[in-house]
Formats: sequence, structure tokens, C-alpha cells
Amino acid sequence: MIRQAGVLFDKDGTLIDFRATWVPAYLGVAAELTAMASRPTTAELLLAHMGYRVAEDSFDETSPLLWATNAMIARHWSTAQGLAAVDVLAVVDRHFTDLERYPPRPVGDVAGLFDRLRRRGLKLGLATMDTVAPARATAAMLGIAPALDFLAGSDSGHGVKPEPGMVLAFCTACGLDPADVAMVGDTPADLAMGREAGCGLVVGVLTGGAAASMLVPLADHVITSIQDLEPLLGSWLSWAGGCRRGR
Repeated sequence: MIRQAGVLFDKDGTLIDFRATWVPAYLGVAAELTAMASRPTTAELLLAHMGYRVAEDSFDETSPLLWATNAMIARHWSTAQGLAAVDVLAVVDRHFTDLERYPPRPVGDVAGLFDRLRRRGLKLGLATMDTVAPARATAAMLGIAPALDFLAGSDSGHGVKPEPGMVLAFCTACGLDPADVAMVGDTPADLAMGREAGCGLVVGVLTGGAAASMLVPLADHVITSIQDLEPLLGSWLSWAGGCRRGR
């Protein structure tokens, strides 16, 4: 008996380098909001309000910039000094969906990795707190769109991280058991989603904004990047028996 297995990836900070891609967008939003604020402020203060310290290039564990939807981020930013009357969501959306101004920076040869995983017979999915339209555009830019069996965003109706809905929807769409799914992400929300759904393997990567200390308690393994994933998957598939000969 052959059991199918799959890998569900987060997008930002996992397939694309978080700091190289998203920090410029955060700086752009903060600069525009600074100019629109009704009271004097600085971009550094507005980013600190969101849990990002520019001078240290570090994120607080609770920073919504690491994992939240555009709407969640905008709501939190709106509580900063001088922004109560500003349409923060419009500013956030304008910057965060501008893939020409802030092009996604892939973590190595993502398309090559996906091609190799497909040739191993794995089902592949993408689960992001971004909305579907920019997620699809990013997948096309990375050259992985043809390899995807599943894509879910925060507007897909499967709930938001760390709820398990995106993982369970991937399983339903691809005919998988959660125990035969590896969840790969860069934030505690990604890993908690995998745990809540019952994924057989939960892997953290360090190409996001979260420190290793945030990921270790929730992950089976923490690796430098997705380019270190294949040996880990090989060991897991052999041990667990999926995609692969059943027990």
C-alpha cells in the first residue's frame, strides 16, 4: 500500500527572505504614516509600536509584523500616536501588494526545490496570512505556481493562523492525513498551526523575523532555510512510511 504525503509551506519568511522582502515594505509604510500623522512622530517610533526595533533589526515575539493579516496589522498600527484619523489599511495594502516596488526575494532556488519534491511524489501547498491574489502572483514570480496542488490565504475561508484550518483544507484538497503532512514555516503561528492540525512533521526555518528560541519549543526541527529541507524530509518519509510503502 502506498500512502501519499505532502508538504505545506508558509510564504513570507519561508519561501522568500523575510528581511530582504518585507522590512523595506515596513519602512515604506512607516515613512508614509509618519508624514500623515496628526502629531509629530518618527518612522522608528511607529515601527517600535509594531514590535520592530530598527537599530537592532529585531522583532518582538508578539510583533504582528511577523504573522498577522494586513487588516490586523493596520488595526494595531492605527492605535499609535497620531494615526487615529488616518486610513492606515489603505496605506498598508498599497505597500504590501506592490510586488514591483518590493519584489519577493526567494530563499535560494525555490523553483528547483519544488520540482525535486514533486518528482518525489509529494503534494505541495502554500498557506499564507497574505490574501490569495498577491500570494498567487508571488508564486508565479518564484516559478512554483505549476507545482502547487493547493494555495490558501487569509481570505480563503479556512481561518487564520495558528488555527488548523489551512492545514486541514490542504489535507482535504489533496486526500492526505495530517500525520502525512510536513508543515514548514518561520513563525510560531505557522508551527502552532501544524501542531494543532496534527501534522506528522513541523519544521521551523530561520529566514523569517523570529529567533530560533521562538521556534524551538514548537518545532520538531529548526533549520537554516528550506534549502536544508530535503535530507530532513527523506529521513521523515523513510521513518514514517508515507509517500511510500505503508505499514
